[in-house]
This record gives sequence, structure tokens and C-alpha cells, in this order.
Amino acid sequence: MADNPGPDTPGRAGLRHTPAGTALSLHSGRSGILARGRRDAANAASNPHYRQAVADFNAGNFVEAAEGLRLAAEQGHAESQYLLSTMIDAAQGLPRDEAQAAFWEQKAADQGHAYAQANLSFRCYASGNFPEAFTWCQRAAYSHLAWAQYHLGLMYRKGEGIPQSDTDAAHWYRLAAAQDFPEAQLKLADLYYLGLGVALSYTQAATWYRKAADHGNAEAQFQLAHLYATGKGVEPDYIQSRHWIRQAALQGHEQAQRELKRREYRDP
Repeated sequence: MADNPGPDTPGRAGLRHTPAGTALSLHSGRSGILARGRRDAANAASNPHYRQAVADFNAGNFVEAAEGLRLAAEQGHAESQYLLSTMIDAAQGLPRDEAQAAFWEQKAADQGHAYAQANLSFRCYASGNFPEAFTWCQRAAYSHLAWAQYHLGLMYRKGEGIPQSDTDAAHWYRLAAAQDFPEAQLKLADLYYLGLGVALSYTQAATWYRKAADHGNAEAQFQLAHLYATGKGVEPDYIQSRHWIRQAALQGHEQAQRELKRREYRDP
């Protein structure tokens, strides 16, 4: 694969939010906004405004849900503060207002709400405040939030808000990778492939690329195909290499698509 640029160049990715539509949210879908992210379920259920807000949201009554969350948030209810910030960001039930969203996000983050801390980290990063982004990302990472662990690794890798350290990057990538976070599995594999922050090991690189590839990560599929083609960390296997190239290409991976076209002239 002559045009393979090599894995994990420092400028390839920065801190980013888990894709979930247009709003700042760590959820995989907006319909589950009130079903996830709680760090203290008993405390959450104890607030009657919160309970009613959940019912209103699930019924599609966003205006009523937002008002219920506001009442609970004003009483210091961290989960409601967090969810109110996400609804404001998404303009669900009330106008989008970045200042208000940030206000309630900060309130929840100050109370140790890991998802709010992660969202606040992203907000700080987007504004160019890397030290503050690192601080909040680290707090969320210590709460075992895989997204935060992964992005803390990214910040260590690039030296954003903290002195650059591949060793620390590998540590946080590994914690997120152990939680089956595909992007972290890819980045950890990259470090093993290059011998950065860890001892160079093509076998370990192949192991982590495979885990990410099995989760549908196109870049990992492309890199795994490269290992099968060159016999690094795995037995050379052209059929496996072609399989993973095709999987990556089907997801729109441009290098994989070009490689697949080149192989069409060689394959029977």
C-alpha cells in the first residue's frame, strides 16, 4: 500500500465531540437524552420536577420538559442542569442560547456530573481554551467516561493544554479501548505500530486494529488490511487483506477505495 501515510500522525485528529446530530451531546441519539448520563439515579428520581420532565420529554412535550428541568435545575439537581443544557443547545422546548447552555452545563459539571464535564471540556476546546478543556476532560476521564479518556489521550498526544506525552496518551487510550471505544482502540494500535509511548509491537497493533475493525472503524479496517498484506503482526493473508480493504472502502475510506480499484486488475 504505497500511499498509506502511516498511522496516527499528530495532526490527524483533535478533540471532538461524539457525533450526535447538531447539538453538544454525548448521546448516540436525541430520543434517549433523558435515559442516559445519570450518575446518581436515586437522587435523580427523588426530584418531582425531574420525574415529570422525563414523562413530558418521552411524550414529545419538549416545552413542558424544559420547564420541569429548569425548576429542578434551580433546586440544584445536577442531572436536570445537565439535561437542560443539552436541550437548550438542541433548541428543544426553548430557544437555543449558548450562554444559558454553558451556564447550566457548568453548574452540573461543578457537582461532578461526568457528562457535563465532558461537554464543558468540548466547549472550552472549541473556543481554543486548551488548558481548561484538559482540566474538565481529565475530571470526566477519572469518572471512567470512555469518551473523556479517549480525548484526554488525544490531548496528551498533541500536547494541547498539557505537555506532550505519548506514554500518557497510551495510558488513557488503553483505558478507553478496554471499554470498547473503537477510536481509542485505533489510536492505541497506532502507537504500538509506531512504537510511541509503548514498545513497538506489530502483534499488539494488529490486535487493537482488529478490535476497532470489528466495531466498524474504517481506518482500523484499512490499517488491518495493510498488516495482512505485509505480514506484520499477523500471518500474511491476501484474502483477509482484501476483505478488510473492501470493508473500509464500503464505508467511503478513500485510500481503501483506491487500493480496491488497483487490486481489481490483479484479482482473478
